[in-house]
Amino acid sequence: MIRILARVSLIAAMALTLSQGIAHGGETCGCDVSPATVRAYDAALFEADTADAARLHAPFGAPIARDPRSRIIELAQPHWLTGYDPERRMPLWVAYRLTASDVAARRTRTQCFRPDPRVSVTEGGTRCVSYKNDGMDRGHMVPSADMRRSARAMVNTYVFTNIAHQYPGFNRTLWRDLEVRIRAMARLRGTVYVLSGAVFDHDADGRPDAPATAPQPVKSGRPAAAVASHFYKMAIVPGADGEAPEIHAWLLGHENITTTRAQSRRMLAAAKVPLEVIEKMTDLDIAPALNGVRLVRRED
Repeated sequence: MIRILARVSLIAAMALTLSQGIAHGGETCGCDVSPATVRAYDAALFEADTADAARLHAPFGAPIARDPRSRIIELAQPHWLTGYDPERRMPLWVAYRLTASDVAARRTRTQCFRPDPRVSVTEGGTRCVSYKNDGMDRGHMVPSADMRRSARAMVNTYVFTNIAHQYPGFNRTLWRDLEVRIRAMARLRGTVYVLSGAVFDHDADGRPDAPATAPQPVKSGRPAAAVASHFYKMAIVPGADGEAPEIHAWLLGHENITTTRAQSRRMLAAAKVPLEVIEKMTDLDIAPALNGVRLVRRED
């Protein structure tokens, strides 16, 4: 696995943001904030130290690709950690800490879909046209509702390195309902470590497909991002007084179906799987520090 990691000072970050901003022309698509605010928020994407972000958001270890030929760009920002796939042009996984105070925060939804200045098109990034009129939703891997802790955190969930093509029915019902369940868990338990990711197993052999075979939306603009066969979420609840943590994992087939809340509850109950199932389908070692101490709780 190739990790592209860097700690950039604020001054250097702003300079890099401006220079890369020229490359995508400060492009936005559906933005509720001013260009000056966007520039400031883009600069903030460079502020986090990768090691610090990993300790805060992935204390049980960030996912590790088992295939040394895999190329994942690991992007750190203050509020979450991303494993970005430049070949499929989408995030493979995100990890973040979610607390009861985050869930309790109240903030009007503010959005700004835009390219991530850290990943240019030539490096595997996307642009607004990559998602235009393709019949798909721009689905969040880190939900904006989980980042109401600050305006900057919320707006920065709209960079394309946090966006995946999702079918509208899936994104607006089943995936949304799983996000709601995770927030309820954080509200009840105090702190939850969340990991969301995409799976590419369109041939249904239980192993990841080759990146070059990943499908794209029929009407997608260029450069086009891939469409996943499944999505998953994992929630780790830290154990108290030396107890083993609880691990909850859900694997969802990516289908364009609309579900009621009652249907979602039934489907989510059926979607809970041992973490090893997801690891096999993604070829990732997820939360490697928990190897040997994993617990799957099937009750809600």
